[in-house]
Amino acid sequence: MVDWSSASRGWVSMGGNLAAELELMIIRGVLPRGEKIPAERDLAATLGVSRATLREAMLELELKGLVSRRPGRGTIVLESSTPTQTAQLSSVFREAKQDFHQIMEMRRAVEPGVAGLAASKAGPADIDRIEALLRTAEQESSAARLLELDVAFHVMLADITRNPLLSDLLHIVSDWASSSRRLGFQDASRKAESLAGHWAIVDALKSGDRPLAEQAMRDHLGGIQELIAPSGDVAGS
Repeated sequence: MVDWSSASRGWVSMGGNLAAELELMIIRGVLPRGEKIPAERDLAATLGVSRATLREAMLELELKGLVSRRPGRGTIVLESSTPTQTAQLSSVFREAKQDFHQIMEMRRAVEPGVAGLAASKAGPADIDRIEALLRTAEQESSAARLLELDVAFHVMLADITRNPLLSDLLHIVSDWASSSRRLGFQDASRKAESLAGHWAIVDALKSGDRPLAEQAMRDHLGGIQELIAPSGDVAGS
């Protein structure tokens, strides 16, 4: 069964391009062939979009031959696709991967330095707060909530630097990075990888070791990137 609530955040970050996000769900197999789309009123409420926006997205998908809408039966994802449709979906997916790699490149340029500075300034109260956040994340199962906690962790590191410019910058970086979650934010492996990386960074903060914190952040971002979209996947794209 499709978890629409956990998938909804990425669509907002893409400027309301709901049809493109649904296409990505189809090519990733999150929205399988034959799946019945929830009723318009219910789905619009779940996604936090207007019924008009949802209706336009569904019309676009219908015109592309990706869904079938029939009175009394509802909207169904079609079980077959033409080569043209497959090429269109592949194009959308490649674009998402390109965006993701650019965003991760930006994060690798910025966030290790933030982690290192945080390690040089973190006090006991800072450590307590960031550890409490990670313990909350360990118990969380909602993908949407895990996304919020992931963003909060990285912003909290910037706050620990006591530099308001870095805090503002990390908020902006987090906003930009939200679009990369079109490729899928959380499953069990992603949660485990993310938490392991975050704990390694916290260990470096506790030691006050600036180079260690910088390397822990590099390792964390690199691990997440390889898990979601390995570098070889975009060769030639």
